[in-house]
Amino acid sequence: MSRATRDTGGLGHPGRLLPGVLFGLSAAIAWAFYNVGVDIGRSDGFSSADLALLRYGGATLLMAPLMLLRRSRMSGLTLPRLALLTITMGPPFAFLFNTGFGIAPLAHAVVISPGMTIIVANLLPVVLDGQKMTLNRKIGMLVLIGGLAAIAADNAPSKMADTATLIGDLCFVGSGTLWGVFTYLLGRWRLPAVEAIGAASATTTVVLLPVYLVFLEPARLPAGMWLEQAFYQGALGGSLAIVLYAAAISRLGSGLAGLFPAMIPPLAVLLAIPIAGQWPSAMQLAGVAIAASGLILSLDLAGALIRRAGYGRDRGTGRS
Repeated sequence: MSRATRDTGGLGHPGRLLPGVLFGLSAAIAWAFYNVGVDIGRSDGFSSADLALLRYGGATLLMAPLMLLRRSRMSGLTLPRLALLTITMGPPFAFLFNTGFGIAPLAHAVVISPGMTIIVANLLPVVLDGQKMTLNRKIGMLVLIGGLAAIAADNAPSKMADTATLIGDLCFVGSGTLWGVFTYLLGRWRLPAVEAIGAASATTTVVLLPVYLVFLEPARLPAGMWLEQAFYQGALGGSLAIVLYAAAISRLGSGLAGLFPAMIPPLAVLLAIPIAGQWPSAMQLAGVAIAASGLILSLDLAGALIRRAGYGRDRGTGRS
């Protein structure tokens, strides 16, 4: 099997597409709920450092038992690989994203960070592994980013000076790039999801915890609020969503799986209806529809269903 085929997660086999899509959408839904939790946490008075420690520390505690039971599967996770995963999903990523979120408009975060993830996760396999990108995916990526732009168009304008906004935008470029690299590395190395994510989360916690305890003061809030945020941050954002995302990468390849983080803003718009009672505007609904169309086009779902039907007929007739 060639590297190009191997790195796409074996998508040529029709049975891998549907599970990969379901894993990717499930990850995006979990992250959308996680984003709701972040908004709740910041409104309650938690700092970015509080939430970051709960995310990585919570994930470490949840995954530690599984990592101990399955430590024999961690042989492929060398120290250089662990360091790269920790950089791309750990403190540098969290710092850039949280900094950008604090000084640039939400509208910029909605477009720039997931847009960069899409571009990087799809270009790296082309540049480094010689993969081919289909016309469907190229057009679908543009449509998907267009949907994000439509959603962002209804958000409030910049809340700070232009210089600060530019710095925030650059932070989103950096965070989106790091997440795209993280997506590519998981797909290329084919590491077991729980072990890889757990080890990177543990390394991040070891780095963050001393700094947090020495230089920062935890939010003075009731234990119930800390437990609520531990669920949102550690269980949803730090564990479930990333493991589901890694499962999508293993089945779809890094390029296609890299499209799903861009579905978080559209899903968050829809989740705001039952959770917060906030109905989206016509522009936001149009953005959701456009983004969904871009995802469907990129995945070539119609063609995949046709190929899957043909694959089933061939197996039924014994044709090879």
